[in-house]
Amino acid sequence: MRRRDGLALWAAMAVLAGPCAGLARAQAPQVGKLRRVGVLAPSTVEREAMTLKPFFDEMQRLGWVEGQTVIFDRVYALDQYQELPRLALELVARKPELIYAPPLPAAVAAKKATTTIPVVFATGTDPVGVGLVQSLARPGGNATGMISVIDPLAPKSLELLLQLMPAIRRLGLLGDATDPRLSQDRDALAPLLAARGIQLVVAKASDPRSFDAAVAQLVRDRVGAIMTNSALTFNLRERLQEQLRGQPIAVVGHRREMVDVGALFSYGAALHDQIRRSALVVDKILRGAKPADIPVEQPTLFELVVNQKTAKALGIKIPPSILLRADEVIE
Repeated sequence: MRRRDGLALWAAMAVLAGPCAGLARAQAPQVGKLRRVGVLAPSTVEREAMTLKPFFDEMQRLGWVEGQTVIFDRVYALDQYQELPRLALELVARKPELIYAPPLPAAVAAKKATTTIPVVFATGTDPVGVGLVQSLARPGGNATGMISVIDPLAPKSLELLLQLMPAIRRLGLLGDATDPRLSQDRDALAPLLAARGIQLVVAKASDPRSFDAAVAQLVRDRVGAIMTNSALTFNLRERLQEQLRGQPIAVVGHRREMVDVGALFSYGAALHDQIRRSALVVDKILRGAKPADIPVEQPTLFELVVNQKTAKALGIKIPPSILLRADEVIE
């Protein structure tokens, strides 16, 4: 059940998107002139179809109809993140006009494969640190897009977790070694946990096999909760919950979709909104704008989602203060 009215946020976003939307109405893409857009997706066809639906829906709304005004050249890494550089090179060789690479690891691979073809990303935390852009305000190269946050949200998630599990002594951090968010969250959490006498256990994964091993390691280390922060853990969220079935371990998600499959709670930017808004950036570039001149956008919609059913299964009582703050509570 929704706890806050998002109309104000949607209205604000409509104002921001207004010029682009107005351009789409005034100057629809020319039918018959097919533009070629590469899509570098890290997961499987089925998972990416769900995740990227807001992007393709928005592109169609803007007039980019597949087979009529645009061709999408899709490639999938099948959750084998080490394959992204190779796939990016193959995609560049087919000479798309633009490469849409939603998560930061895919965008980094695309950027390394080309310095001329525009690259648009949709999530991430530090595009400057990984060399995608020179600055958020002035990207200065061939890449731009959306970010999830500027500063790590891990401390905020830890604050919420300690209200739910004050006796926790070991916290797991499950991430992707190729994603800068792992080191950012680790560095942000380390002093806070040390001050409370809580041990941080970091587990890294870059494909389904190493993911299983990383989860098994955290179980063996008897962590009380696992904090996640990568596209890989998001894509394998159901697999994560299956591996933890019967274990007294809570999952702290970074996307609300993880709560849908059993995470205790999540706090972060709304992924569907980021994916949708990234289509506006792609639209601008296809209409002639240069990525170097398009500022990297920050999220405007954040969500706190709580799973009451999971809390009960773990014997956790959610304080009324958190329930009142939550944007959604899954019963």
